[in-house]
Amino acid sequence: MRRLEGVECPARAHALALARPRLNGDLIHAWLAGLGVEPTAPLETVHERPWSTVLRVPTADGDLYLKQEAPVQAYEVPLIAALASRWPDRVPGVVGVDVERAWLLMRDGGIPLADAGTFEPFPLALRLYGELQVAEVEHVADFLAIGLPDARLPVVAAAYEPFLEEDHGLTAEELARLRAFAPRYYELCEELASFGLPDSIQHDDLHEWNVFVRDGHVAIFDWGDSGVSHPLLSWLKPLGVTIHRRLDPEPLLAAYLSHWTQVMAEERLRAAIEVAVPVGSFAYALAEQRKCDAMPPDGQAHFLETIPQELRTFLARMDAA
Repeated sequence: MRRLEGVECPARAHALALARPRLNGDLIHAWLAGLGVEPTAPLETVHERPWSTVLRVPTADGDLYLKQEAPVQAYEVPLIAALASRWPDRVPGVVGVDVERAWLLMRDGGIPLADAGTFEPFPLALRLYGELQVAEVEHVADFLAIGLPDARLPVVAAAYEPFLEEDHGLTAEELARLRAFAPRYYELCEELASFGLPDSIQHDDLHEWNVFVRDGHVAIFDWGDSGVSHPLLSWLKPLGVTIHRRLDPEPLLAAYLSHWTQVMAEERLRAAIEVAVPVGSFAYALAEQRKCDAMPPDGQAHFLETIPQELRTFLARMDAA
């Protein structure tokens, strides 16, 4: 599968091999002992996927969770360490990190919003996230330095036509329509940039399975899809939640934009959101392709299914743009 020039992929030389040992029990126990962590029962695999493995670490003080990253998202470890130092109230609680191994030991965040039986905490999560985004603008250079993908508008726009040199599972008619939209997509990117919002961190997976609640506390987990981009592209996943869960998007959007109103008038923010949705729909498909490129053949099935789905969503939004 061809790779896209100009789209950053951390540790690309090692990504296909996925050579980093992730399930070595002796290494894990030695590392935990060095942190003063004593498991009270055998470690349990919560999930093992091509891009990360999560282990439950039972202790006398409650469960901890060890996330072992594949190279494609190894940057999540230093990213969470940095964010936790500035925003301990809204990101995973960090017990230990090993940047070289790409291991992250976290406290129990509770249960995902999807299992909580209510979406009432979602506006709070979006408000907290928006506040974080506004403040983290000053750390963009640091994020890029630790390996977060560069998904800023010029990078995304430059990738549009090269990306569509392949069919990505689309029909010839769908592909032709997307190629014909190239001039309009560039116009939308320029229009979104003209609002003047600064780039920031962009979680890119802010849905009901990554917002956790525990004892009234809300935290945002799973930052492995994050990049540096136009900040309002973060609205796409919450918007998707409102569509699939049949929720009123207004309270969520108002909560998300509440801190961005310190930067720009709400009316202009809402106008920018309208442009960000189609722009971000392609950016998301591009990000999925980046991850697919970093997987071995037996780890690509998920992406080969989702990429054409995302492109069809993008096509529908371009029809309406």
